[in-house]
Amino acid sequence: MATDLLVANLLRLAKGDLDDARRLAAASSRNAIYHCEQAAEKLIRAVLASEGKHGGIRHLLWEMVDQVPDENPVKPLLRAIQDLGGYATAYRYPTSAGRILAMPGAAEFQTQASNVERVLNTLVSAFLVDLSSTNAVAGRPGPIRGLP
Repeated sequence: MATDLLVANLLRLAKGDLDDARRLAAASSRNAIYHCEQAAEKLIRAVLASEGKHGGIRHLLWEMVDQVPDENPVKPLLRAIQDLGGYATAYRYPTSAGRILAMPGAAEFQTQASNVERVLNTLVSAFLVDLSSTNAVAGRPGPIRGLP
């Protein structure tokens, strides 16, 4: 698979997930935080792809972030969104006791969405991606070793 296209389209899909998360949050939907998690996951996968790595099929974001080399300057930003992995299934299914968890409050959602947006903007700049140009490749899809 072409890394330049994969990286760019993961960022585009992450932007869509974040936009959807915000729309759902405005409607007080419990699915808002899930879409925020999906955006975070795609951002981490984009960084891994740029490093020539694959994130696997699980939603353990912290394990994915562990695969990012320490010399990648966005790793600390990814650490700030890795805890969203807990939301991958927590709000979509009842607990083992059959209960439905209370959704996170508006302040928690805003904090998480802002963190995801910060990572998205950083990666768009670092990878030189035009989010509005569907299927256009990343201008700089390789590993990030310095930030513009």
